[in-house]
Amino acid sequence: MEPVPSASAGELERGVRSVNFPVWRAVLVHRAVLAVAIAVGLFVAFNLAQFLDAYARWPQTKIPDLSSRFSTWDGAHYLILSTDGYMAGSDSCAFYPLWPAAIRAASCLTFGSPLVAGLLLANGLSLAAFWLFYRVIARACGPSVGGKSLILLMAFPGALFFAFPYTESLYLLLVMAFFWELESERYFWPCVLGFLMPLTKAIGVFIVIPWAWHLWQKRKPLAYWLLLATPVVGYAAYFALMWANTGNAFEGFDAQKAYPYSPSIKNMFNVAGFTDAFVHFSSLDGMMDSALDRGFFVLLLVLLPFIYRLNKTWFFYTLPVGIVPALTSYFMSYRRYIMICFPVFMVLARLFDTTNSRWVFWYYVILLAAVQFWAVTRFVNFYWAG
Repeated sequence: MEPVPSASAGELERGVRSVNFPVWRAVLVHRAVLAVAIAVGLFVAFNLAQFLDAYARWPQTKIPDLSSRFSTWDGAHYLILSTDGYMAGSDSCAFYPLWPAAIRAASCLTFGSPLVAGLLLANGLSLAAFWLFYRVIARACGPSVGGKSLILLMAFPGALFFAFPYTESLYLLLVMAFFWELESERYFWPCVLGFLMPLTKAIGVFIVIPWAWHLWQKRKPLAYWLLLATPVVGYAAYFALMWANTGNAFEGFDAQKAYPYSPSIKNMFNVAGFTDAFVHFSSLDGMMDSALDRGFFVLLLVLLPFIYRLNKTWFFYTLPVGIVPALTSYFMSYRRYIMICFPVFMVLARLFDTTNSRWVFWYYVILLAAVQFWAVTRFVNFYWAG
């Protein structure tokens, strides 16, 4: 697959006019399918035992209600952080602050309901992220690849988290806005977004790597390289916030020790542990033994050379974002990380284009969407879905 030149402004505008309606129709279809999956899930038995055993639950009682269906797993942590903040010894300290802060701010507009605020934010921000995702890919590879890439993104099983109060919607929006501005060589917003990314996810600090490659590739003067400090400052702000709230700058790292595999940097150097985790899978969708997550990791490894040939800046974004979580967490929740490796979907779309068969493309879209539908029915009942 050979690199392609960026679409010209005229080509992009013509492409947007020609495919804009089908693309947004696909977005609406995705949301409609999610709504149906949620409705079906409401008729499935709720996993009360898991609810009672969870590190966090919403509401913070032992009696689940309808709101519990929309705030399972990490969603409950974010809602609790939005109302109670960080407290020393809390398992919720493992999660990063920007998303719960956004929910807290938006709650002022939802009569104090953090769940409603989280749902509205997640869905609204994901729609904005989808639009920017399409524009970024279309500018690089043309509107046809942009549209197909977006459809693949929405079909992937991990896309369900764009509709629930999880951090993926916010993070994808930050990433796509960052690359839109970076490739336009406008550096104010990359500084702001680069600061915010490490406050959203730990992997946000790795944005310095593609940014540095971009500056080197463009042969920018030394003064521009000082901008790379903004993600580092953002990460420092995270530690300062944890210290201010809990008295321990590393409270978040300490909280992670309570979770499966105790995610940490040291896991990256445990080759035996990683290998053992990789070869031991016994379920399609389990928390620690998911064949699906390991399959997505293999897919990323296969596609990395294609990404490198197409866009080296995007490659240096995808490499740490796709590899580090697999090494530190041993594939737990990996499908959520591949959702923010946006070049993966661009390469897949281009590969499907080489088949010259729309049926092959739609076959895999429907297959992936079916897995996502099944995952949603599990997720709203407190069964693991990533």
